[in-house]
Amino acid sequence: MESISDQGKFIKAMERIEGPFFHYDLDVLNNHLEYIDSIIHPDIKLWYACKANPMSAVLKVLRNRGFGVDVASLGELTQALNVGLDGENLISTGPAKSKKYLTQLLKNGVRIFIIESFNQLKWLNELAVEKDYSPQVLLRVQLEWAQGKSVLGGNDITPFGLGIKDWEELKTSSYPHLIFKGFHAFQWGNILELDHLKSIWHETVKQILPLAKKLQIRPEIIDLGGGVGIPYTMDQKLPDFKQINDYLIEIKKEYNLDKLWLELGRYTVGSCGKYFTQIIDKKTVRGKNILVTEGGINHIARSALTGEAFPCTSFNPKSAKESDYSIHGPLCTSLDKLGEFSLPEDLEVGDWLVFHQTGAYGYTESLPYFLCHDQAAEVISYKGDLMIPRYKKTPQEWMI
Repeated sequence: MESISDQGKFIKAMERIEGPFFHYDLDVLNNHLEYIDSIIHPDIKLWYACKANPMSAVLKVLRNRGFGVDVASLGELTQALNVGLDGENLISTGPAKSKKYLTQLLKNGVRIFIIESFNQLKWLNELAVEKDYSPQVLLRVQLEWAQGKSVLGGNDITPFGLGIKDWEELKTSSYPHLIFKGFHAFQWGNILELDHLKSIWHETVKQILPLAKKLQIRPEIIDLGGGVGIPYTMDQKLPDFKQINDYLIEIKKEYNLDKLWLELGRYTVGSCGKYFTQIIDKKTVRGKNILVTEGGINHIARSALTGEAFPCTSFNPKSAKESDYSIHGPLCTSLDKLGEFSLPEDLEVGDWLVFHQTGAYGYTESLPYFLCHDQAAEVISYKGDLMIPRYKKTPQEWMI
């Protein structure tokens, strides 16, 4: 249950928007970042993965707390620059870096590049000659794993980086205008078991160091990417950053490393967000209780993309007695299923449901145009103020 003050805040948003909306509590976000900042070792650098939530208000809080930002597109670069981040506080990731895109990154002051192919090395070196500047480079390495699936590849072959044997063909002397600072390796996502993540980090460093020696690249920086999970059930807890920090320091000491980097996305912002939508219909189909909601994977697509739902509760439960429900959105596809949940049995049409942990991979990881429904609004609260930077958008505003 939310506190009374929070309930009043949400009711105010419901009345003003009259439709589904995301809410981001920037005070929750700021407190979380403040806690991280009070613990982190100076040789660990944190970057925020912009893909998790590129909203300008979110980026401003991160900027004010001293986070760098990882951008993976021209749109994310523009968004980061527009909130006052400069190129020195940005890194460029993503497998699709054309020479044209690299030009824009350099033009806007980005100086650190995660390089994922020999073409990218060639193009960046050519641009460095033209601009008389030497960018810093981390080579992205795609490691072989015995088993495991992940949205970031796991043991599959993906477009992220090159394999160890592929990079062993590199002659750094062929790219004299680039400064090789280290390596990036990361193929896993949303891991809650920190001991498991620690073992992945150990194995990553163990495999990278021989490559560094062979290429004669001093690994001043090893970027371990993200992977730190957040709970998607109500009975789990957010991993404590103190333990994350302790594990990283242990790895740093064991392998005598200079600096370790992490690119945190959902762990940074996921818990500050909620998604609100109303029940449109309630019925029983072949013995199963069904709720149909105004918004579905056109607003929060995670359940269809990953098979794992955002946790859901009733906004204002009237009964303690619960029933099992299957929740479905408005789209004409069975893919539009938001999950299976135990909720109050006396839910009615018009009641609001709340999906939690939607501060990451919510609004911008959706299918907003399919079937031409309204797009969700976005609401923020900060220091007691409620603001609506994005009202819902009707199809008539974007259809041609």
